[in-house]
Amino acid sequence: MNKILIYVMALLTAVSFPALPHGNDHGATLDISQAWARKTGSRTVSAAIYLDIKNLSETTETLLSVQTERARMAMIHRSMEQDGIMRMHMQDDVEIAAGESVSFEPGGLHIMLTSLTEPLKEGDIFPLTLSFEHAGDVQIYVAITGIAGLKKE
Repeated sequence: MNKILIYVMALLTAVSFPALPHGNDHGATLDISQAWARKTGSRTVSAAIYLDIKNLSETTETLLSVQTERARMAMIHRSMEQDGIMRMHMQDDVEIAAGESVSFEPGGLHIMLTSLTEPLKEGDIFPLTLSFEHAGDVQIYVAITGIAGLKKE
């Protein structure tokens, strides 16, 4: 029953509603929404996660790292074209200016999962922890979509 409730909440969050703002003792500082990953095949060993982060505070926030039990390694990456070839570059961190948003989306910033512990199955959800400089650790839920991904409204 709990798994069904968590699934419904994560699906609603990923598809149509922003996540509840996250913060520390000083109040809500982040709005994290639209967290999703595409389903993978049974032999696929990596996947990407996409999401939106809005900084509701009056100071710059920095995403320092990410982690999940669904992969042995989770890293922040940026895809960019170089010499006509798309390449990925690991990012040490991502700054989100006060009052601004950053989108992790196909062809740009994303969270790269390597050495998946099990395939990502459409309709499932899983937790992801984002570690921020000021807000600290924030756990969100990632919805696994079909191959077409999540369409933004």
